[in-house]
Order: sequence, then C-alpha cells, then structure tokens
Amino acid sequence: MNQLVVTKTREYLILKIPLSSIKSGASSIAQEEREAVFEGLRAVKAGRVSPSFQSAKSAIAFLRTL
Repeated sequence: MNQLVVTKTREYLILKIPLSSIKSGASSIAQEEREAVFEGLRAVKAGRVSPSFQSAKSAIAFLRTL
C-alpha cells in the first residue's frame, strides 16, 4: 500500500498521491495527515479558495483586491 504525503504550509495544503496508488486503487494516510486533508476540504466548502488565473498579471490584480 502507498503512503500519501501531506505538507502544510502557512498558505497551502499540499497533497501528494503516488501515481502507483491510482493504478492499484489503494493507499494509506496517517491520522494527522487525514486531519490536514479534512481541514483543506472544509476551507474549500467554506469558499476560502481563490479563482484560477490565466496570467500572473491577473493573479496580482486579484491579490490587490483583498
């Protein structure tokens, strides 16, 4: 079974899923990392996400509105 890797930064939750686990359909995740994933999903559900951007210029313009 493959281990998922979750990295939490000040601004991001980064979830790394081994490609081999996608083929096999099986992977495991530690309890602490599971909580970090759920925290990220709650943020998405609450709308605390930004839109996608087509350019760095549009991303900077969005940041200036915050």
